[in-house]
Amino acid sequence: MGIKSRDDNKCINENRNKIHLEIEESQSGFAPDKETRNAIFTLSMLVEKAVEVQRDVYLCFIASSKAFDEVKHPELFGILDQLSIDGKDFRILRNLYWERVAAIRIDGEYTDFTEIKRGVRQG
Repeated sequence: MGIKSRDDNKCINENRNKIHLEIEESQSGFAPDKETRNAIFTLSMLVEKAVEVQRDVYLCFIASSKAFDEVKHPELFGILDQLSIDGKDFRILRNLYWERVAAIRIDGEYTDFTEIKRGVRQG
């Protein structure tokens, strides 16, 4: 693992507790010790109970990959500031997104570079 990767991981791990304070208890995504299969089990139990007592169940699924694509960088940094993530950790995160550019290759030819102003890395 390179130095930059170690710094990024350290930054993420040190700020994990600050971020987890903002996550609702009922939220499964981005929470420690909560896996997709647990959420599916919980949902299936709720549906089973609703059928048993003859109640309707309404579900809403959000395509979170699209949500990640829409995050505006200035708003992201405002939220990080509200969470008191600052100093070196803030600079590391800011540098991940500062003046990012991309070009598209079509039939072996590249377009002009354009600045990326929104979206966050996933994974």
